[in-house]
Amino acid sequence: MANVSELMDRFVQLFNASRFEEAEQDFAPGGYAEEIGTGYGEEIGTGRRFTPQEWTTNSRAWKQAFPDGQGTITRKMIDGKNGAAEIVWRGTNHGSLMGQPPTGKSVNVRAVLVIETNGSAITRASHYIDVAGMMAQLGVASSAAAGGR
Repeated sequence: MANVSELMDRFVQLFNASRFEEAEQDFAPGGYAEEIGTGYGEEIGTGRRFTPQEWTTNSRAWKQAFPDGQGTITRKMIDGKNGAAEIVWRGTNHGSLMGQPPTGKSVNVRAVLVIETNGSAITRASHYIDVAGMMAQLGVASSAAAGGR
């Protein structure tokens, strides 16, 4: 059984290693979202909410868009069964992303992962990702939309 810190590490490590299905095991059955009967994830920058299986599909799509994509946790905070981690995602856009063709450009995208657990499995994972900043780095959005980056 993993603790909060280990679950956050696994979130990034399993993405980095393209072991997406393995991450599904980190979500609690019958978790926070009673309407879907399992733990769930949400991606705040895109406004999407996922079951663990949908999270796998979404992670695979990100990895196809950024085949060399890697995350690094730069800071963690733990509060009992909950935690937050600052993450920097780096990669080069070689695949379609959100309807945009590949740009061949590299990005450094800041994000924050907030997880709630039952003590050993994720009941809710919220991934706050700077999509506007990423799109500006890719050249498909103005820098004004990304806060002047």
